[in-house]
Amino acid sequence: MNSNQKMSEVSRILIPLAAFVIVLAGMKAAVSIVGPILFSIFLTVIFGMLLHWFERKGFTTRNAFILTLAIFFAILAVFIVVIAGSFLQLLSDLPRYQQELEASLELISPYLISVGIDPSSLTLQEIVTSLSIEIGSLIRQLWNIAILFVMIILTTIFLLFEARGFSQKLRIIIEQLRPGDLPRFIALAEKNVDYLIIRTEVNLAMGIGTAVILALIGVKYAILWGFIAFLLGFIPYIGFWLAVIPPMLLAWFDLGPLAAILVLAGSGVVNLMAEYLMFPHLAARGLALSTAVVFISLIFWGWLLGGFGVLLAVPLTLSVQMICELFDETRWISVLLGPSPGKHKRP
Repeated sequence: MNSNQKMSEVSRILIPLAAFVIVLAGMKAAVSIVGPILFSIFLTVIFGMLLHWFERKGFTTRNAFILTLAIFFAILAVFIVVIAGSFLQLLSDLPRYQQELEASLELISPYLISVGIDPSSLTLQEIVTSLSIEIGSLIRQLWNIAILFVMIILTTIFLLFEARGFSQKLRIIIEQLRPGDLPRFIALAEKNVDYLIIRTEVNLAMGIGTAVILALIGVKYAILWGFIAFLLGFIPYIGFWLAVIPPMLLAWFDLGPLAAILVLAGSGVVNLMAEYLMFPHLAARGLALSTAVVFISLIFWGWLLGGFGVLLAVPLTLSVQMICELFDETRWISVLLGPSPGKHKRP
């Protein structure tokens, strides 16, 4: 291989990487806009599948769109009335829970001293105080949160309205640029959409199951914790267990240690059934992503897009893999993101 051929091979690798870095730099610079838009696209995919389902059932496009919007706004109403209401009530109870935490620390201080631990060195109280301050700041910024919320809603509605036309435009573009790759692109896109739908169904079952378990135990704000479990279920490996910690502590303060253990055990059973029984049953094939890549993607997309990036880390990584698979110059990236040969793992 002569020097020109070597340079050509190097360019085939470096140019896509340079383009990718430029795109990421632009996303980082516009994170306040890109994050909500990507989340709106995620919602559009979910509700777009519902729209197509109504059409397959014989509804006209107009009626299917109206029904989809009705369900969308019904879910928003439940979120605003029930979830947000529970959250605000929880905020009002935080000072009481902070006092109970301080009292608990005082009770166990003699034991801690006997085993050589200085209670004054514990920073848990400061953490709770800091958390209360951050939440107070969050409440003062409700106007900015409301604007972001409205932006996501409006963007999702307009994307739903244009969903069919946009997919047709994308098909035309691919047919013109790479006509032979259209079937492969459709197959890859369907795989990614299937993941989003299945993941949403599994998380919904997990959130409902968690809320029911917590309600039976007697934990306050069970619906709120179920919603958080549904949302954090999109974060592989750790999301669901992060969602279990607050209700477990709440059960400890209100009902005692046994209730906290029951919350942990009950939530664990729900997660086990959802992740290892329901998900494999719905997903015929595991995700074509490396386990390490999934974990690193949480860190990477979280750094790039904040909370939206953490929630959408797996769909975004799957999308990158799908795009890289279409081009000879970047197919090696798709292979690198995938699992080891002969293995099929999923997050």
